[in-house]
Amino acid sequence: MTEPTARRQPNPYRPGFNQAPVVFAGRGEVLDAANEALDVAALDGRTPRPVVLVGPRGVGKTVTLGEISQLAAQRSWPTVHVEARAGSLVAELGDRLRAARNLFDGREPAASSRRRTRITGAKVEASVLGIGGGIEIERAADDRESEQRGGLGAELRGVMRAATAQGSGLLLALDELQNASSAELHELGAVLQEHVADAWPLVVVIAALPSFRGKRGGRMPTYLERAEWHALEGLAAPDAREALLGPAEQSGRPMTDGAADALLALAGGYPYAIQVAGHFAWRASHGAKTITEQHAAAAAPRIGADLDQLFLSRWEDASPREREYLAALAEAEILHSEPHGGQVAAVLGQRVSAVSYLRDRLIKKGTIYRDGAGGLRFITPGMGDWVRRGTRSR
Repeated sequence: MTEPTARRQPNPYRPGFNQAPVVFAGRGEVLDAANEALDVAALDGRTPRPVVLVGPRGVGKTVTLGEISQLAAQRSWPTVHVEARAGSLVAELGDRLRAARNLFDGREPAASSRRRTRITGAKVEASVLGIGGGIEIERAADDRESEQRGGLGAELRGVMRAATAQGSGLLLALDELQNASSAELHELGAVLQEHVADAWPLVVVIAALPSFRGKRGGRMPTYLERAEWHALEGLAAPDAREALLGPAEQSGRPMTDGAADALLALAGGYPYAIQVAGHFAWRASHGAKTITEQHAAAAAPRIGADLDQLFLSRWEDASPREREYLAALAEAEILHSEPHGGQVAAVLGQRVSAVSYLRDRLIKKGTIYRDGAGGLRFITPGMGDWVRRGTRSR
C-alpha cells in the first residue's frame, strides 16, 4: 500500500520576469506620485507632468506600472500600455490609442452595430482590449482612413475627446522606453507637450533601463526632461523581508526568521532574486508546515544556480574585449564603492578614451549602467561577485 502524499499547495512565489508578486512591497513613494498625478488630472483640471521610473532589470518596473494601472482602474480609467521596440513605438502607440477610442465610444470594431459601454478600467494591448473578458480588435475601414489622415497627435486628440465626453481619463504606460529612437522620443514628446495646455485628464508613466538617462539633456525632449524621475533599485531591508515572508504567510506555510535571514543573505534586496529564493525554499519545504533554516540551506544551491544563469547569459553575450571590461569593473568594485569609468580604465592599464567604446556598448546592451552619481554598476546585482569568482578560477 502506497504512502499518502502531502497535499500540494501552489507555490506563491513568481520568479518569472514581469510577473506580479503576491506581495507588492516597497515603492510607496512611486505609488504616491502616481496617485497624486491621477488626482491632479481627474480633479484639478490639469495635465500633470509625466512620471519616469528608471532601474535595472528585475527590480519590478513593469510590475510597478501594473500597480499604477490598478490605481487608474479604481477611477474607471483604462490604461494604454505599450512596450517600446526599436522603430515601432509610434505605430504601436497609434494603434492602441485608436483601440482605446473605440472603447470609450462603445464600439466593437468588428461589429456593424454600435452600443455604449460603461468604462470600468481596462488595459489596451496590441490586439486585445479587455473589460473582464476581451474584445478582439480588427481595423475597420474608417479606422484605416483615419490613420492615413492623421498621425500620433490626431489619435491622441481623438481618444482624449472621447474620454472627456464620458467624464473619464486615460493612463498611458510606456515600458522599455530606452528602446525608442531619438526621433520617436522627440515626436512623442512634441505631441504630449503640445497638448499640456489642453488640460486633458491624461497621466503618462514611463519605465526604462538606467541607460535612458543618457538621452536626457540636448537629446531628450523638454517634456520628458522635466518629468518626475524615480530611480528603482533594490528594496530596503524591511521591504525585502516583507516581500519574502508575505507570500509564505498568506499561503499557510510561514517562514521562520532564521530561514528568512539565510535567504535574504543570498537575494539581498533584489526583487527578482527574492522571488527565486522564496520559490526554491517553498519547493524544498514540500509537506512541511513551516519553512525552516534547513529548507533554506537545501534550496541554496538551486537558488545560486538559477541566478548564475542570468549572469552567464550576459557574459556570453559579451565579446572578448567586453568581457575584459566587465572583469575590470568587477575588480574595481573591490577597490571603490562606486567605480567610475576612469577607475575601470586604470584596472585595465588603459586611458579612459581607449576603452570608453566598450563601456558604451555594454551600457547599450543593458549589461552595465551608470547610477545617479555617475558610477558604473552591473545591471544585475551579484554579477560582480560571479565575474570575480569565474575569472580568478581560470
